[in-house]
Amino acid sequence: MKGYRFYMQDFKVNILGSEWNVKFGSEEEYPNLAEMDGYSDFSTREIVVDDMEASQGQIGAKADLGHYQKQVVRHEIIHAFLLESGLDSNSNNAESWATNEEMVDWFAIQLPKIFKVFNELELM
Repeated sequence: MKGYRFYMQDFKVNILGSEWNVKFGSEEEYPNLAEMDGYSDFSTREIVVDDMEASQGQIGAKADLGHYQKQVVRHEIIHAFLLESGLDSNSNNAESWATNEEMVDWFAIQLPKIFKVFNELELM
């Protein structure tokens, strides 16, 4: 959808009692976005996600960038939960499982499906 502005707006979220700022922007605004679509900064309790505007219409870009952007937000929020839990600093004895990108991706991708089942079964 050429020209479609699908990106989300900045917001705040409470994660285990701590307020985190979630921001959206470009690599020019947030140089740490180089080579990644999002990141979590525990030192500032900030999550930054690419606004995806530069990817729109590019060869190799995801067809549904809005959906992908939401997945990146979920991924970074899961990192924040693990960080706020203290699990990031205590996972080295188990091959850093709490900072493992594949494990965090699994949660980010599967949680909506799990929550859907839980809601259907009235378990929430």
